[in-house]
Amino acid sequence: LVPTVLIIAAESLTEASQIATGPGAGTGAYNKRSSHTATCLAAARLRGGGLSTASTTVAALVASLGALIALNIAQNGGTSHPPPSCSDAAGLLALTSKADAVALWRASPAPTIGGWSGEWEGRLLPLGVLAPVSALITHNLFGPASRWSGKAFSADGGSGANLFERGPPRRAFRASVAPSTLDGRPVLSLDYAAAGEPLWGTVLGMRDELREVAPGVLLGLGGMRASGGVRNAAPFVLVRKTA
Repeated sequence: LVPTVLIIAAESLTEASQIATGPGAGTGAYNKRSSHTATCLAAARLRGGGLSTASTTVAALVASLGALIALNIAQNGGTSHPPPSCSDAAGLLALTSKADAVALWRASPAPTIGGWSGEWEGRLLPLGVLAPVSALITHNLFGPASRWSGKAFSADGGSGANLFERGPPRRAFRASVAPSTLDGRPVLSLDYAAAGEPLWGTVLGMRDELREVAPGVLLGLGGMRASGGVRNAAPFVLVRKTA
């Protein structure tokens, strides 16, 4: 979120600077008619005020987003937070604390290598201060324009893609057991950059890390390097689809 805002801010400031220094601004606008000079000076003041206001607004927006990200990370809880007693998808979906979800994720093992092939139904857990933003991105922008509904893995488990309510599987990833970027222990890692996803993988650095809570039930933390990585995670659940 923050890098995206900074890019927009840079473009806005550049545009404002070009307006302020372009034809008709500064000494280039001077001529012998005093009334015209006064008009140009007034316009320059307005442009300067607009630039200052835009800078202040962008700075406030970036600070607000930074504060929300920091709070969302803090809501993960500490490493000593006790995991809840939960052994099925219904229990996961009933969780009301992000700290509980992350603690359960920390306490769970990575799934058996290759044991995740096939299709899985997905649900976001509405936990954490940024949950509405995560839902907006996942269900409206990630598809895009189609709600996310789960994931599908290849027969060998080495690759996969996301499922949506409409259209074919897309937003590919490479799957492997690897050390977590959050606690260093093994997870099922879904790497979008490794699969060649240009925006979500290469630019934003999307990565999902999953652990097995119960047979056929995976608890995942999804994040993007551009906004803090898995530390600033959106928790979700995958349940294996049955024939």
